[in-house]
Amino acid sequence: MIPSDKRGYGLTRGEGQTIDFRGTKMTVKVPGAELGESYSLIEMVHPPNVGPASHIHPTGAEAFYVLDGAYTIHSGEEVYRAAPGDFVYIPKGVPHLYQSGASGGRVLVLSPAGLERYFTEVSDLLRVGTITWDVEQAIAKQYGQEFLDRLKHWGQ
Repeated sequence: MIPSDKRGYGLTRGEGQTIDFRGTKMTVKVPGAELGESYSLIEMVHPPNVGPASHIHPTGAEAFYVLDGAYTIHSGEEVYRAAPGDFVYIPKGVPHLYQSGASGGRVLVLSPAGLERYFTEVSDLLRVGTITWDVEQAIAKQYGQEFLDRLKHWGQ
């Protein structure tokens, strides 16, 4: 469990809030909104060839540090082919998307605070049934993510 005080904390491998989001295993290392921070830090383990549709974060930047596997990350007009040890920074408000490679991958994602709540709410709803695109968009927007299209959204 992550303490809510300001003294700091340490987590071992696998510790943190876990989320199963459409087959992607997430471990929240910094629940930004809960701790009053300006960012969240999430470790994501992706199956092959998945990622979100094009979107923006109007409240903050997003950054990716690849730990394992390969990722294709689109940021505006730029396309990055990222491998272990590579880092990609996406400024606030820039349209972007990413997709894991043929073998999947593991990445640390620094995102605007509260994005973990989007993943949690959507995964909770999916456990009991399906949700519409409109419902998912509304949840995303509530937590600082605005989808620009729905193409290839998490393999759908």
